[in-house]
Amino acid sequence: MGKRPDLLVTNGELAGKTFSVGAGGLRLGRSTSNDIHIADGELSRNHCLFEAVGDDVVRLTDLASANGTILNGRVLGSEPADLKVGDVINVGSTEIKVVAEAAAAPVVDLGLGASAAEGAGEGAAAEPKRRSRLMNVLWGVAVLAVAAAIAVVLLAPAPAPEPAPAAVQEETPVLEEAWYEKVDASQDGIFRYELAYSPDGRLSVVVDDVPNENRHLTKSQMLDDRAKAELAEILDFNAVREIDREYVGVEPDPPALLSWTLRVVYSTRARTIRIVNIQEPAPFRAIREKLEAFSKNQLGVWALQYSRDKLVELAEEAVRIGQSKWEDREVQHGNLFGAVAAFREALFYLETVNPKPECAETARQGLKNSQEELDRRYADQRFLADRAINLGEWDTARRELLVLLEMVPDRTDDRNREATAKLIDVEKRLKGGK
Repeated sequence: MGKRPDLLVTNGELAGKTFSVGAGGLRLGRSTSNDIHIADGELSRNHCLFEAVGDDVVRLTDLASANGTILNGRVLGSEPADLKVGDVINVGSTEIKVVAEAAAAPVVDLGLGASAAEGAGEGAAAEPKRRSRLMNVLWGVAVLAVAAAIAVVLLAPAPAPEPAPAAVQEETPVLEEAWYEKVDASQDGIFRYELAYSPDGRLSVVVDDVPNENRHLTKSQMLDDRAKAELAEILDFNAVREIDREYVGVEPDPPALLSWTLRVVYSTRARTIRIVNIQEPAPFRAIREKLEAFSKNQLGVWALQYSRDKLVELAEEAVRIGQSKWEDREVQHGNLFGAVAAFREALFYLETVNPKPECAETARQGLKNSQEELDRRYADQRFLADRAINLGEWDTARRELLVLLEMVPDRTDDRNREATAKLIDVEKRLKGGK
């Protein structure tokens, strides 16, 4: 079994340096957190990864870099490649060559032998003299070495007992990036769902459903720490690495494509899983379903699981409720708020539906009218409450504030929170507090 090859940088700012790929692998990129850090604007933050496979193979994986990783003059693409001695890798302005293990250190010439000129001048007659000089030098070196060894033994303190070697713990890989794509294509149309999680913590989803539904959607948002932790738990490194890299079935007749691709980049590892025209394995399905549910909950795109007809049906029902609340806006203080919520719900259902049905315009106009009327009435009611507070009419202030809370019953709404804070203060004063 041969030795695992090394990486020799032949061009760029690290030219002349050699890197050995150990069990933990080497990550290369523009970020200073990489094992091979190169400050090159053409490189991605995490550009590519060199992994040790067995005892004698190095595997190269492009980490979805912007400008690509070039192997022997060709773009590597999303599939990893096993390297061999002589391969040339180009990343940005840096060139790396795959070489065999470093050659043994050259023999140091101590100057004890005769030079070519000296040998040519003296000939065979000079050989005994050269041997004599060589022997004298060797004897002198030997005597000095023995003396030095004796001095070290006599003068050196007794060595301390060696501590037991600490257990080597492999660093737990941390989730940095993720990319997931589902494609369901036939002669009738194409459905494509793409999810991306970037190093800066942004989650993005792109959906295309053509031509029948003709739906296109792009949504993204920054994740908070709790959501990041949840996503990292879904894409747990140990769970992902247990799944084989590729599952490929037979293309059906008529031609169709059903594929899933998951690519996850960790701090010290990267993994790509591709499944084509075959039943997805249970471990992958478990991760995929959690990932899709996570994105739908975070970005509010769960409506994509319904057909166009179902979404229109849900929207029409929401519009009907909104119109009913609007008509009864004088009956209860909270009906205007209910109308706003219903019309917004209808537009939410129709967000991914194209072309828009007639009820979409009804929902838009209903939302506009309801929101404007609610804002006007809330401002008038708030004026009454604040005037009572300023005059110290605490009973009146309490009644006006309760009306405000009926008008905006949602406790997460800032208007509700403001009225609640004022009501608490007013009730303290009614009880004799200050």
